Amino acid sequence: MDLHDRDWPCAVIGDDVAAVLPELRREAESLMVDTLVVERQTGTTVDPDSLAEVPTFSEVYSGKGRIQRSGALSPSDQVAGGFEFGIGTPLAQLPLSATGIRKGDRVTVTAVGPLTDPDLLGIVATVQANLTKTHPTKRTLVCEEVA
Repeated sequence: MDLHDRDWPCAVIGDDVAAVLPELRREAESLMVDTLVVERQTGTTVDPDSLAEVPTFSEVYSGKGRIQRSGALSPSDQVAGGFEFGIGTPLAQLPLSATGIRKGDRVTVTAVGPLTDPDLLGIVATVQANLTKTHPTKRTLVCEEVA
């Protein structure tokens, strides 16, 4: 038997989701009490003091956001050239209106809310994936943070 042959109302869940999605987006944004900046590398320039080439960036997004750490994406410890470092995988959550973010963009926490863990201030991470989907309440970026 085909699901469409059943004696169910025409709009089983689609209309319900469409009706509550704007409110769910407002709820998600109400939790975004930190300020995040997303930047994209545009090139390089020469530092006048060290004469080293340093990257230049342009702003893709600046505004409210939230950082979460998922237990499923646990950090790992690495050793390279005798130097030990950890790689964390924070999730950066932004309003859905923050568009055009790509893998390789840089996310920086520039301010934290009054109830936020103050150790999040200054975190810098690189976007690894932009988790897009059909019925989103927020934009979620999987990032990589090297400590």
